[in-house]
Amino acid sequence: MFLAGNPLHAQIKVDSDGDVGIRSQSTDASANIFLSGSVKIASHSFITSAGTFRPLSSNNSNYLGNGSFQFNGIYGKNIWANGSYLGSDLRFKENIREIESPLEKLLLLKGLKYDLKSEAVDTTSNQKEKEKKERLRKNKMGFVAQDVMELFPEAVVYEEDIDRYYLDYNAIIPVIVEAMKEQQATINQLEEELSSLKNNNRDKSATITETEGQSAILFQNVPNPFSAITRIDMYLPSDVLSASLYIYTMQGEQIKSIKIAGRGNTSATLESNYLKAGIYLYTLVADGKEVDTKKMILTK
Repeated sequence: MFLAGNPLHAQIKVDSDGDVGIRSQSTDASANIFLSGSVKIASHSFITSAGTFRPLSSNNSNYLGNGSFQFNGIYGKNIWANGSYLGSDLRFKENIREIESPLEKLLLLKGLKYDLKSEAVDTTSNQKEKEKKERLRKNKMGFVAQDVMELFPEAVVYEEDIDRYYLDYNAIIPVIVEAMKEQQATINQLEEELSSLKNNNRDKSATITETEGQSAILFQNVPNPFSAITRIDMYLPSDVLSASLYIYTMQGEQIKSIKIAGRGNTSATLESNYLKAGIYLYTLVADGKEVDTKKMILTK
């Protein structure tokens, strides 16, 4: 029998190595393949940045599908026989820079628990299979791609042809690492300030014991330098009628005054939220007389 007309192209091809290729009627190796419904992938696979699927060739670690599609782009180069890996060789990267405000952005990211929508048409006739699919679609955990895009647009890909968003969860991992490092730096600073505060308390207690019954005393603020909050300790005899603590810039401008109501061993707390980084002076005045003036350093 002779068939006339346009030549036919194989839709499914299996080569001698056992590789399976699926194509549309176009002979172009890069022709798009759109899959609808549930797709189960048993072994090696690759999802492109656009969310499309390409099979991995087992006979060449540098290629996807077949020898005409070189895997040497955005994801790296190496594909191993026992799975797929994203390339991370420094030699394939440029314009390397730090992630800005990782902890601040990560705290705004909202993890959710959700159910996947049921398929509009489910042709599965097996009741057990239906029940299994129903279980698998429920109680998922993750993020919403549209929400992530506002914070980490680099982790989201939009496929315009099918109006769908895809999320690269691997892109969130570096953010988590940098956020943990930033958080640990804050913890270390707070631990240092707490240790300094404890040491100063011991020194202050010994000094107060030796000077009880004497005149008013102003102590060095703790911690110093400070970045968020500091405490200024002082000793005021019980017969002091009025006492105030004054905060000055190095130029002599008074920026705050604190009335001291306590007597004996007492203290005042100063927060930095309205101050700029720099050196400040603080003066204790008791019954109209200057007791002492000391310096403190604010860092941001």
